[in-house]
Amino acid sequence: MAESHPIADRYTVSRTEATPLDEAAYAAVLHSDFHEHYAGGRDIWTGEEAMRQAPQLLMAALAHAGRAADAHVLDLGTGHGRDAELVLAGGHRVTGCDLVASPEWDAITARHPGRARFVAGPVLDLPGSGEYDGVLDNGCFHHQHPDAYAAYLRHVRELLRPEGLFTVSVFHATGERGGLYANNGNRLYREFTEDELSALVGGHGFALVEAHHVPRAVEGLTYLVATFRRTGGDPR
Repeated sequence: MAESHPIADRYTVSRTEATPLDEAAYAAVLHSDFHEHYAGGRDIWTGEEAMRQAPQLLMAALAHAGRAADAHVLDLGTGHGRDAELVLAGGHRVTGCDLVASPEWDAITARHPGRARFVAGPVLDLPGSGEYDGVLDNGCFHHQHPDAYAAYLRHVRELLRPEGLFTVSVFHATGERGGLYANNGNRLYREFTEDELSALVGGHGFALVEAHHVPRAVEGLTYLVATFRRTGGDPR
């Protein structure tokens, strides 16, 4: 008998075709499902080594753009703050945002006085304009309701400074097109091909800088990590 793998088991059990709820009802579902996963220690993604690639790729892109240190990075879906700590260790400042507050946030803030802060709430409620040099979305965007994609991307663009960088990690589709699925708690997740993600994000005022396929612990599963640059002018 093949050895069971927790990531593969969870993925297979939860991978069902989704019939999305309306956007307003889904907001409550998203908060409830993430709260239950964090409270029950079922956030298996937190410990995935593959998840640590996205912040490294964003920092490399920032360095290439002349911001090797002291960039202000917004970490969306920050969770326990593991990516935030990597970015802080790289010499940058971080604002972390998640639907569910984590007890680790206070300790991280204390270790990095004046350089780290955390906010609990939806991405679309984040205030500000042109506040950040980089935005990291390591597994947040692909759980949004499809009707919210445009508003989400417009808001990320508004939060970024001109020429700011947006690194987003999503589930990579293995076929010619992606699909929309749901787990047992009705939390949606979208798999994207590289062309689909590039077209969607690129259509909201961004230009693709680079894309990487990051293998996960289970053979055949990968993350698609793409970095985009905020372009000038009005998005189409």
